[in-house]
Amino acid sequence: MLRFRTDLPLDRDTTARFLPWIIGFMVYLAMIAATVALLVDHVTQRWQRDLSGQLTVELPGVAGEDDAERSQRVDAAMEEITDTNGVIGTRLLDESEVKRLLQPWLGDQADQLGVTLPDLVAVSLQPDIRPNLSELAARLQEVSPGAAIDDHAQFNASALNFLRTIEVLALSLLALVLVATAGVVAFVARAGLSIHRRIVEIVHLVGAHDSYVARQFQAQAFRYGFMGAFIGPLLAAATLLSAGVFAARGAAPMSAAVQAFEPWMVWPLALIPLAAVLIAMVTVRIAVLQALRRMAY
Repeated sequence: MLRFRTDLPLDRDTTARFLPWIIGFMVYLAMIAATVALLVDHVTQRWQRDLSGQLTVELPGVAGEDDAERSQRVDAAMEEITDTNGVIGTRLLDESEVKRLLQPWLGDQADQLGVTLPDLVAVSLQPDIRPNLSELAARLQEVSPGAAIDDHAQFNASALNFLRTIEVLALSLLALVLVATAGVVAFVARAGLSIHRRIVEIVHLVGAHDSYVARQFQAQAFRYGFMGAFIGPLLAAATLLSAGVFAARGAAPMSAAVQAFEPWMVWPLALIPLAAVLIAMVTVRIAVLQALRRMAY
């Protein structure tokens, strides 16, 4: 199906024997890098959307208080939070949610600590209004000593910068792989042209133009590029499926990344093998035409 009529014995060229595997490996690296970039971008946007406009209020327990006094103190603190300008909602996390938040650090030991867990209040803010947190903290100290406000700003900034760095690195790797693919294909094309120089000269003598010779190499690049574009996605799919199996066994960061994968991401990934074939064909044509112009017949 991928055989093309050619007047040049390009199939005997040993320099191009491993080109499909090289292109396949390049496509594999490009698809992995693109997948990482897509997942990180999606997670970053979702994280920024979910955590911006949110803050957490921690109400530590007071020594010697009973359940009624604790409930009264928490209710008073939540009333102060609700009355703050810019707050649109509050929710008191139950004990099981607090334990789940502590599980990454304490595992299943949270029930064996022998201490009273603090009460946590999730607060939702209006997007266009920034509450006076210093004033709120002072009012909370009056009704619940030791209360602390975490607006997640510093953590969010550090985490988002880290994720953006990963995304930039992944995109840089993707661009580098595509450039390297073009370089390898151009090198193989020039090597093949040098090997078949005598035959190319004869073809020119009988009236063939440079564009005809370039089409011969272009057809070979399409065939090898198509083969590589088939190998690369298979390897990438196997790697991503293995990562999904690993995530299902409890690796929390990997699990979050896998859950962020959406069906629409398949389409930009599917463009990478097509781009590799196109790059191979265009690069070969340019490289061969430039080399032919420098040849003397």
